[in-house]
Amino acid sequence: LASTAEACYCPAFRVGCLTPRAIMPARVRSFGARLPAARIHSRSLFLPGLSAKGQKYRTFEQQKVVQFPVPTIYGAVSDVARYADFLPWCTASRVLERRQADGPGGPEPGAHAAEPGASEELLTEVEVGYMGLAARFGSTVTLLRDRRVHSVSEPNEFLDSLNFTWEFAPIGPNRARIDLRLDFELKNVEHVLMWDTLQDRVVGEYLSCFQRRCAQLQQRDAAGG
Repeated sequence: LASTAEACYCPAFRVGCLTPRAIMPARVRSFGARLPAARIHSRSLFLPGLSAKGQKYRTFEQQKVVQFPVPTIYGAVSDVARYADFLPWCTASRVLERRQADGPGGPEPGAHAAEPGASEELLTEVEVGYMGLAARFGSTVTLLRDRRVHSVSEPNEFLDSLNFTWEFAPIGPNRARIDLRLDFELKNVEHVLMWDTLQDRVVGEYLSCFQRRCAQLQQRDAAGG
């Protein structure tokens, strides 16, 4: 179970040390604000009869309406350096490099190509841990302000690939729609079976963590902090 928590981590909720509350309580603080119920739509794609390699690949999509404006939820998701403050089992989160994706001269030779229209690109490192086990995730995170956060992770001992995308759209002045997509390939088929069983609960927990973070940011802004 511990390995699955680390294997399914994604930043931006990379997007998250993905494990349900039943395995270990989330290390988050409650800020007293009850979050209104939101509509959720999700699906996970799996085609039977694939090769062993294909059976370890998953795509997960979820759409959710949250009671926060786009700048608030985008700010929480894009602030990778603060993930360790509010995401469960995330022990460290760092931005190693920050650069303007459309800056003069373009990217350095051999650098990851920025997405068209991207406003900023981050090189990040996030560490997760549970019961003495630990993993490190290095990622390139591309930011399109108030519209999109896209993360591509390097392979590690648990994952062959991991891509995570958040897209944001306003619904009036104080609500936003989140479109979340996760594409990944695990190394261990047992971790895949765990994911298939727990995916909705796991992702739901991480979305709740980000909403609590938004409530904290709003309270801070209201207090003039």
